[in-house]
Amino acid sequence: MEIDISSTSTEVNASGDNIVVDITATNEVTVEVATSVPLQSVIAQNIAITPTGSITATNLEDAINELANQQFSSASAPTGVYINEGDIWYETDTENLYVYREVSSGVFNWVPIVIGTANSDSLDGGLY
Repeated sequence: MEIDISSTSTEVNASGDNIVVDITATNEVTVEVATSVPLQSVIAQNIAITPTGSITATNLEDAINELANQQFSSASAPTGVYINEGDIWYETDTENLYVYREVSSGVFNWVPIVIGTANSDSLDGGLY
């Protein structure tokens, strides 16, 4: 934005966007420039991304949702359409960590991979 201001002893001229010129009785001149830079609303859904790894979304909002739907922390096992092979669940009651994987042909279940004990954790990868 460009602003031009010029003055003489009897006159003040101002030109530009959003300019207010006040001349008071005491001959003080106050020039206020209102910044009119519009704040652009950034919507995550409008930010394009390149899918990578397990993320298939092509915009930021959907990618964040995909990430949020891959790990869970609750007292009971997650269920529903968002559960996919490779998802992680931390069971808050037992302090066990599970992975959702195929346990037999076409059958998927939560399998413990870290079993919480009083002072340590044991890693159990199960059988593959």
